[in-house]
Amino acid sequence: MRSASDPRQVRRAPLIMALLYAMSRELAATRDSSEVARVAVRHLAEVFQCSAVVLLPDAQGKLHHPTEPHIKGSFRSADLAVGQWVLDHGRQAGLGTDTLSATQGQYILLSDESQRLGVLAVLPNIRRRALLLEQRHLLETFAGHIALALGRARLAEAAEATTVAAERERLCRALLASISHDLRTPLSVITGAASMLTDQAMEADGKIRVSLARCIEAKAREMSELVSNVLDLARFEFGEVTLRRDWQTLGDLVGAALHRMGPKLVGHPVEVKLSVQLPPVYVDATLIVQVLSNLFDNIAKYTPAGTGARVSAIQDGAFVRVMVDDDGPGLPPGDPARVFDKFQRGTQEGTVVGVGLGLSIGLAIVRVHGGVIEAHRRDGGGASFRFTLPTQED
Repeated sequence: MRSASDPRQVRRAPLIMALLYAMSRELAATRDSSEVARVAVRHLAEVFQCSAVVLLPDAQGKLHHPTEPHIKGSFRSADLAVGQWVLDHGRQAGLGTDTLSATQGQYILLSDESQRLGVLAVLPNIRRRALLLEQRHLLETFAGHIALALGRARLAEAAEATTVAAERERLCRALLASISHDLRTPLSVITGAASMLTDQAMEADGKIRVSLARCIEAKAREMSELVSNVLDLARFEFGEVTLRRDWQTLGDLVGAALHRMGPKLVGHPVEVKLSVQLPPVYVDATLIVQVLSNLFDNIAKYTPAGTGARVSAIQDGAFVRVMVDDDGPGLPPGDPARVFDKFQRGTQEGTVVGVGLGLSIGLAIVRVHGGVIEAHRRDGGGASFRFTLPTQED
């Protein structure tokens, strides 16, 4: 075994320090445990001429191999049982130690002052070099820096989880409050109309009965749409949406949305001005029809009868930019982008039914397609919504 004053080791010291600094600097910019592990493997493979892997424990403290695709330098056959022993006992094991020394590879605990964070497993390409005292101490130094980065990543992930949990709690409370408010009106109407229909003492003629039945049907449809919007937003919030993309013409998508919203748009003439030169878009047709329907629904709800609207589009690089303009009263005061916030409505009270999720859902759909959606105030009055759709496959 060479002494600590080995001339070759002395000559390599500045290079090793530079490589250690390079890894530490990259780790400092990483706030995800999986990414910390990948950065560590890449640098360790270069510095120590080895294969390496960072084994991280689950919530029950059991180690697992990384689920991400392997990268160059990964120690794919690391022994989880040896790693688990190291994690449980807080001691090194494997090559060069007194514990499980016949095991291929070196297993080093990654820990900070408060917790055991994982295990670093290293399989050296040159076994003799790995047994050098200087090499082992150097590997422990690198392991210490990796542990610090894992500790920071854990804190960042915990902070993000807390933020997400708080946002979800806020969303649930707002959702319950808004739904309870917006369900009262249609439920009251349905209850009243049904009571009149079943009241034997009331001698209602056929026209009145038909009117009451239609009222019940309309209010039940409003409630169904409200619940559908809530479920749609929940799907996007939890990433449970799978796009079924295909090539579509914008004219067909607009036509489908207008047909769907026809009864609501009575009294709101919509002019469609789409060039036949527009390229097809690569989208999930059902979702984009929903975006357009939500915009048309917004016009029907928040603009007076007789208000006109226009749909147009232009090609914008690898996208088609769609514009939906209306001549109504315009957007609420403040930042136009706030109309895409959850539970935002053009009017806060009144007879308008809905929890204010239509534009939020539209925002989520456009984003998942790789596009952007914006709201603007028109110079001559009214509102303008513009969103982009891809004309190329990913």
